[in-house]
Amino acid sequence: MKAVDVSFKKADIVDYYSQLDQVKVRILFDDGKEKAIVRQFSITDPVVQSAGMLSEIRSKLKELHKESSLDDHPLANTLILRFRQEEDILQEKLSRFLAQARERIRSGKLANLSYFDLEKKIVGFSTKFD
Repeated sequence: MKAVDVSFKKADIVDYYSQLDQVKVRILFDDGKEKAIVRQFSITDPVVQSAGMLSEIRSKLKELHKESSLDDHPLANTLILRFRQEEDILQEKLSRFLAQARERIRSGKLANLSYFDLEKKIVGFSTKFD
């Protein structure tokens, strides 16, 4: 049995594509080594999208740390991911971050900001999970 401690550092918006109405979001986390996952998507439902991103991170970490053992013990190949922050709070913070980013985009469009000003308002927006 192997246990991996995972701590989430921050999420930020790396890029914004106004023609596609999509953002590129990067989530930084640490499982002994610093890692990041980057996804590009339109923010439609922040709660569902944040849950999907967290489950994707969980499955990728399980795949990365998977070990095969010839031991006969039933728990020999078991992997435990221990999040330092509570998963419900992580999902809530991430969904709130996505909702705030969506609101920034919406308010910028309503104010008829130029592409450059809208990008400047959105790119670099971040939240910390500490």
